[in-house]
Amino acid sequence: MAAIGTAVLSNTISILMWVYSDPRPVRAFVGRCRDSPPTDPRSPQRQLVTNSTKSLTSVGEAKPGSEFEGRLDGDNISLLSGIGQSAALSAIGILATLCTLYFAASLLVPIASAILLSMLLSPTVEYIMRVRVPRVLASAIVVLLAIGLLSAGIVAVAGPARSWIEKAPDSLHKIERMLVALKAPLDAIKQTTDQLREVTKPGGGVEPQDVHVVQPAFTDVVLSGTPQVAASIISVIILAYLLLVSGDVFLRKLVTVIPTFRDKKRVVEITRQIETDISFYLLNFTLINIGLGIAATLLTFLLGIPNPMLWGVMVTVLNFVPYIGALTSIGILTMVGVQTFDDLPHALAAPAIMLLLIAIAAEIITPVVLGRGLQLNPVAIFIAILLWGWLWGLVGVLLAVPLLASFKIICERVQPLHPIAEFLTS
Repeated sequence: MAAIGTAVLSNTISILMWVYSDPRPVRAFVGRCRDSPPTDPRSPQRQLVTNSTKSLTSVGEAKPGSEFEGRLDGDNISLLSGIGQSAALSAIGILATLCTLYFAASLLVPIASAILLSMLLSPTVEYIMRVRVPRVLASAIVVLLAIGLLSAGIVAVAGPARSWIEKAPDSLHKIERMLVALKAPLDAIKQTTDQLREVTKPGGGVEPQDVHVVQPAFTDVVLSGTPQVAASIISVIILAYLLLVSGDVFLRKLVTVIPTFRDKKRVVEITRQIETDISFYLLNFTLINIGLGIAATLLTFLLGIPNPMLWGVMVTVLNFVPYIGALTSIGILTMVGVQTFDDLPHALAAPAIMLLLIAIAAEIITPVVLGRGLQLNPVAIFIAILLWGWLWGLVGVLLAVPLLASFKIICERVQPLHPIAEFLTS
């Protein structure tokens, strides 16, 4: 699939570059429209000619009945070919960007993760610095505290997670037994299919052999990518720490190369606003997800489901992916409830209550905490999840919403990008 995608992208870029470098086909097409416009007034070409003539008449460059009537002059041909070149160049830029994001994922994923992590932790660093702690020490304290919490969480849930993954097939069989009444029609269809297969089976033929594909063990799959994952995590930690230590060094360097004081002031204001809004969004979005995780932990503990901390961590992480993450959490909690309880009402209690809590968080708590201005368009969210998931895999799915929110905040603060921000707003 990657080779096919690469071939399609390269061929598309080649065609667009040919259009950009040689506009003669566009000129030839427009020239045919000019020399022999169709007589049918409903024809698209005739409408193009008529609209162009009206435009020229409105600006005083042509008059009705003149030689421009029903024709396109050389300036319009150049204008249309220029538009075609501009569109081709824009498409080339978009495709080149997608290719870069896809093939440079191993480099760009740690950088993007480190930037978002530094923006998430920067308010805590600023708070510690208020008590006259140096930035280097405050950054180290915050990073080490974050590493400690993440390590403790991973150690706490690693064992239970592996145990539940091994029990997943048993959960599916138990669900099948609970839904045996719904399975009866399917069994009748299967029996009929088997009978037809026996009737149409050729006699004297060689019996087909069963082929069993041996899947690698879960631990083998996890451990096979451990060196790469460890290197990426170390890179993210080091880069995030350096970004926290640097503070506004890059902003000061940027200000020094801007010529006028007015532009310097404007750049500082926009940059400060973008940093503040992104940090505010990431911090509160993370706190809301942690709150949902705590609620899931208490819920599963009160219902008597084993390993409640595991389900709290799962809900916290998956809720970074709106809609899809919530559905995944509900599905997993349903399987866990079926594995834990023998009757269906008790098994569905945890996913039902969790669905209600997620809906309350999404529709009431999040708008109140973040404000309506930072709400994202659901269509844009879903497209971003698909796009970043295709580019960067599972990490891209988790980073899709933070990246989209950061891009929207930047568009809001930069005047030419306001239309994009309006589209991304809920």
